[in-house]
Amino acid sequence: MIIEQFWIYLVLALTSLVNIIIPISGSSTVTPFLAIITDPHKAIALASFYFFLSAIVRVFIFRSEIQWKYTKILFPLSFIGAIIGALTLVKINPLILLIIIFLFTGYFLYKKVKTLRTNKEKSPHKLTVHSIGLLSGFFQGTGLTGSDLRNSYLYSEKLTLPQVHGTTALIGATNFFIATVIRLITNQVTIPNLIPLLYVFPFIILGSWIGKKILYKINKRYANWIIILIMILIIVFLAFKILKIN
Repeated sequence: MIIEQFWIYLVLALTSLVNIIIPISGSSTVTPFLAIITDPHKAIALASFYFFLSAIVRVFIFRSEIQWKYTKILFPLSFIGAIIGALTLVKINPLILLIIIFLFTGYFLYKKVKTLRTNKEKSPHKLTVHSIGLLSGFFQGTGLTGSDLRNSYLYSEKLTLPQVHGTTALIGATNFFIATVIRLITNQVTIPNLIPLLYVFPFIILGSWIGKKILYKINKRYANWIIILIMILIIVFLAFKILKIN
């Protein structure tokens, strides 16, 4: 299998490192990369297992940063959404999904900027939080970009980059685990397909560890502006994808 080649491991390790510093969804980097070396359907299944491995590493290295307040709210519906997403046999219109994510991210960017200007915190609306949990889980279950939606919400709640990493990784790990199990049961992927990704695991650990070291060296005064820049990049990326589909 082509994925056993060393240079592929190196690319995935670098992706882990970059994703720690600039946490943009892996579905915009890892999944397209895997789609180059295998068929798109299998690429999504392999990416889900890769994201699971990557998430459990981030849960460990950012375990002290996990914000349980948000985890308890987001996790239940996110887990249910991941199951529905992995099981769905309906052809999902990618344009509609991208527009939904684009609108939510734009709203959270506005909220983040407004919070910086007023320096006031506002309790999250329960309906909004539950919607984010369900939709982000559903998107991750289908192999689409769910973490961008959840992360944008967490950024708007004034969480730091390490806090977002720990919190979203814990939720994402469970989503990708159940999605992988469902894909194995439904024969979308086989265990022999997944085994080579276990060889990548040490590279994921190394890349994530280096990324963490760099992340904690970032001056806190610039952290909020980095978060805003990340959110803007997500919006720009989504806009290009929407225009491309359209």
